[in-house]
Amino acid sequence: MNFAERELAVTVLEWGGVIFFILTLINIYNTIVSYHQSVKSAASSIEVELRKRLSLIPQVVETARQYLLHERSVLEELTRLRTNIEKTPEGDIVALSEHQKDFFDRLFAVAEAYPQLRSSDVFLTLENILQDTEENLAAARHIYNSNVDYYNSYINSFPALILAGLFKYKEAEYLSYEDIPGLHDDPDIKKLF
Repeated sequence: MNFAERELAVTVLEWGGVIFFILTLINIYNTIVSYHQSVKSAASSIEVELRKRLSLIPQVVETARQYLLHERSVLEELTRLRTNIEKTPEGDIVALSEHQKDFFDRLFAVAEAYPQLRSSDVFLTLENILQDTEENLAAARHIYNSNVDYYNSYINSFPALILAGLFKYKEAEYLSYEDIPGLHDDPDIKKLF
């Protein structure tokens, strides 16, 4: 190998090293951006679940309340009719029977429209929806904290530490619930009714 060939080989190796170094920096920067976006995406998922809970829970509670109000009015009317029938002289029973027939017609129409009109089923459904929403929210929070962990670990490791500092990437904060009053208290669903 002559001097010119050696010089060419050294130049190719130097340029190869520079290109490798630049590609490594690009890869590190893209990884930082990717982890940073994962943290932002996970935070957005938490916001989506919080908004879902905010809009869903009152709707479900109002639906349950309407079922309960309707069911209670049906039971109250049945009780009132039974009491009135027991207290009514024989001559007025015809009038009460007509009223009772109208009531039962209405009751059967409601029963056809709402075959599952029982408060226990409504509360079971309400409880399931609330539990699913809370589980989704807990999963979203876990994913967020995991993404923060990956991101923070990466930007604090060498050589990503250098690029993160140059491009002003800061550590993301973990979600913490220590300062939230009533965090460990059981939710009071009765307040919703």
